[in-house]
Formats: sequence, C-alpha cells, structure tokens
Amino acid sequence: MCFIENPAPVYFAKCKYNVNIPEEPTPRMCPQAQRRSPPSWCPDPPKQTSKTSSTNRAHLCPNTFHPVMLPDYLLITLKNVAELENPQAQYSQMTGDSYVAQSQVEQVERVNMSEPTDNTRPSLLLQDPYVGLPVIGIGMTGMIFQMGQDRAVKTAKQYQPVGSRDRGNMEYINEVNQQILENEIRVFERLGSYKGIVPCFRTSQYGIELALAQGDLESYLETHPEPDDALKITWILSLIETFSYVHSRKVFVDDIALRNILILDEQLKLSDFGQSMLLPLDIDVTSVKENDLDVRIEILHLGWILYSISSWHVHKYYFFSPENPDLRWPESDTFPNVDDVLCGRIINKCWRGEYPSTDELKDEADQLLTGK
Repeated sequence: MCFIENPAPVYFAKCKYNVNIPEEPTPRMCPQAQRRSPPSWCPDPPKQTSKTSSTNRAHLCPNTFHPVMLPDYLLITLKNVAELENPQAQYSQMTGDSYVAQSQVEQVERVNMSEPTDNTRPSLLLQDPYVGLPVIGIGMTGMIFQMGQDRAVKTAKQYQPVGSRDRGNMEYINEVNQQILENEIRVFERLGSYKGIVPCFRTSQYGIELALAQGDLESYLETHPEPDDALKITWILSLIETFSYVHSRKVFVDDIALRNILILDEQLKLSDFGQSMLLPLDIDVTSVKENDLDVRIEILHLGWILYSISSWHVHKYYFFSPENPDLRWPESDTFPNVDDVLCGRIINKCWRGEYPSTDELKDEADQLLTGK
C-alpha cells in the first residue's frame, strides 16, 4: 500500500539510520507500486504514517530495502523465489546468514566479465579475489561463497542499476552493505578468537573468511531428534558463557537468532555480527543504552534461544518488531509457562529482565546446572 511520509524526524534504532525527511507530509509509492509498468499508485488512498511506524521503516529504512536484482556477474535461476525464505528447505553448509538450497546453488553461473557493459561492477570489485566461487548463501546485505571443504567467505552484496533512475538508490544500498561488512570485520577484530564464536581466518575489504559449519541451530532443531538433557545443558552453558564474553568485550550482538548460531563439530558458535554494536572499551555495559538496545534486551532474546534448546522446538522473538512500535517490555502473561522446562528458572528470569548482566546470568547458570 502506498503511504504518506511523515515530516517528523524518523530514526529507526534497529536500522541505525536516519531517512531523508520531507518538509511536509509527502505521498510515497510503495515498492509494489514502483515495480508496476508504468509505475502507478495503489487503488487505496496513501496510508498515513507516524514517525516510528513499521510502514516508514519497511519502505524508507535502507537496511530493509530489498532490491529484486542480483549482481550482473551472477545469474541465478530460481524455481520459486519463496524457497529462499522457506524454513523447511534443506540447506547446504552454512556460515551464519540466509542460505540458498543446494539445488539452487548449482544453478549459479559466472558471467564473462571481460566484455564491458553499462552494468559492469565497480573497478574495486573487478579485483575481488572471490569472484567465481560457488554461491552457498544469499542474505539481506551479504553473500556467502564456498572456498573449500572447511572455509567460506562472506562478502557485501552489490547491486547493479538497470537505468539512471536506479543508479542513486543502488549506489547507496551498495555503500550501506559495504559498511555493514566493515562493521562486522571490526567486531571480529574486537572479539578475537574465542571458543564460542565461529572461527574467523582472514578479513579484507572484499570479505570475511570463516569456518564452514555443518548447519545452524534453527535447522538443527527442526531436523534432529531431541537429545538427552546433558547435551542441552552443555549448549546452554556454552551460549551463556559466550554472551558473557562478548559483553565483556563491549559488544552488543543485536541480531540474536537461532539462524545466527552455527553447529560446528557438535558445538555452538555465535556468528553474523553485521548489525552488532561496538561500544567504548571503558564503558559500563550494564548501564549503557545504544540505539534503544541494552543488556536486558540482549538477555531477553538470549532467553528465547535457551527456551528453544530446552524445549527442542524453534521459537522466534524479536523485541524491535513492528508489533512493538513503542518498544514496551513484554507483559509477564505473554510468556509460556516454563515451570516444568529444563532451565525454566533461568529462562523466566531472562524474560522478566531480572539479570542486570550476562555475568550474573552466567554465575547463576553455573551454580544451578553444574553446582559450581
């Protein structure tokens, strides 16, 4: 539906970007209207929006922009685009982003780049050492290429404009995607090598070389039988310890989701730090609020990950969803009953915001689950 852009300042904490603000309410075409040939307004009157509305975020925030075109140096033939977001699809090996099914990967071909065209990639990318590698994943802002049996590389997704009208938008989105990659590189440099984080072998302006995992936690929960409590406790303690370490390095993970936790040699590895926030090293992480995100919200999301492991069922929750535009803490009666769930006491306290830090969460988890 087309909408009216509100002139009030619009800032989206999750995206971390301001958008251009009109001097007065201005009708805007939605993406569907823009894609019509010729572009035409939707039949319903443009929807009025507030400064924090999900409509504004969906259509104006650069981090949620979803161009249809892929880079012109790749040709991808998809039987059904919806398969990209099908949680039931069987995916190839992973490195922590959104992934393409193996049957789709085999349809990716490299275009001969020796023939100059109006849509040739920028000269910087012509030097890209990863051009020609098989694609195993396509995320919102990045692409994953396989480098061998045990390594993959994550690069910034780059789009090519069809015409002059699209050039400005595409260049801006390409710049945003590159900035997200560079932010993730800085996070990996800050975190260094740690047992609960996916191994990072090398970084450059072209990409991040990572260990190639066997899958992500979301897919694993859906495809593997429920194990005994011993493995669940091991994984729960491992994740809590990893988040405690990440926060000690003054980093907010932000995008805490089952799909971003990888399985490598039957151990859990945290991955995908493109949206993570680097905080000053001398700051008290328990008291800082960065773009509406704080430690309690990080622990709230972690609580849902722990609940998914304990119940051996995929549960998804996102505090900054459009359904929570006022960023209100969830009411206690909206959470499932976890009285009879493994680690239910810990999960419940995560949900209720009763842990002031991941260090205190770690201490209590160690005491309750290992007797330390």
